[in-house]
Amino acid sequence: MRIQANGIELYYEQAGEGIPLVLQGHHHIPWMVTQVPYFAQFYRVITFDRRGTGRSASPPGDWTIADFAADLRGLLDALEIDKAIVGGASLGGVIACQFGLDYPERALALVIGHTVPYFREDSQRWIDEQIEVIRSGGRPIVDQPKSFPWEEKGPPTQRPGFEDTDLGRYTATLRGGLGNTPDDAINALRAIRAWDTRPRATEMAALPMPVLVLVGGNESQKTITLSYEWHQGIPGSEFYILPNTHHGAARENPVGWNAVVHGFLRRNGFP
Repeated sequence: MRIQANGIELYYEQAGEGIPLVLQGHHHIPWMVTQVPYFAQFYRVITFDRRGTGRSASPPGDWTIADFAADLRGLLDALEIDKAIVGGASLGGVIACQFGLDYPERALALVIGHTVPYFREDSQRWIDEQIEVIRSGGRPIVDQPKSFPWEEKGPPTQRPGFEDTDLGRYTATLRGGLGNTPDDAINALRAIRAWDTRPRATEMAALPMPVLVLVGGNESQKTITLSYEWHQGIPGSEFYILPNTHHGAARENPVGWNAVVHGFLRRNGFP
């Protein structure tokens, strides 16, 4: 369904009933396959195409993480939802954190998955490389950023061999990705390149809602250590390393990912 939110048109879908749970990041379709059917048994699950993806609009100009969080706030306003659990993976984890910082009164809980609290210079250079891959017509983010100078490349974004599984082959038939056009994808990458929570460390430490920081055990070492650093900066937050999973953990191990997230929600009064 299409709806006006924060001055742009967003496409969203929902299932279930009860406490609102928003799962977001890029295109909404991957969530529909591996998370929505499970969580809709317990919550009112809402997922949507981030600006520049799927059926949502691509407004002109540069975008920021704050813009993405404001879009989410606008979606909740349009749906007349006062508060929601907000979760995401990768860029969606960044947006979840930004939403919690900018609109803490609107977040019941945060699930911050598979990302970092700030981008190191090496990771910013990696983003620049991905932008050039897009401009040359290639496929970006096949691998994650390196953690150490001696590494030839970072770990794969997706578990090797996943594409040959039944779920992997099915997932490959679905729409997804960073953006509908190269410019949309580049806009998203430029937004995340500037991501840095360190200037808001005091606000992070005062977040009033339950927070889960989740990372895959096979993600880059820097992603794991920086995620733990993030967790340490949020008193009372939970930290979990999902074993034997990569950056695409929610797709490649949905049973494990869903169990970790649902366990966190149950422990914090959202059964």
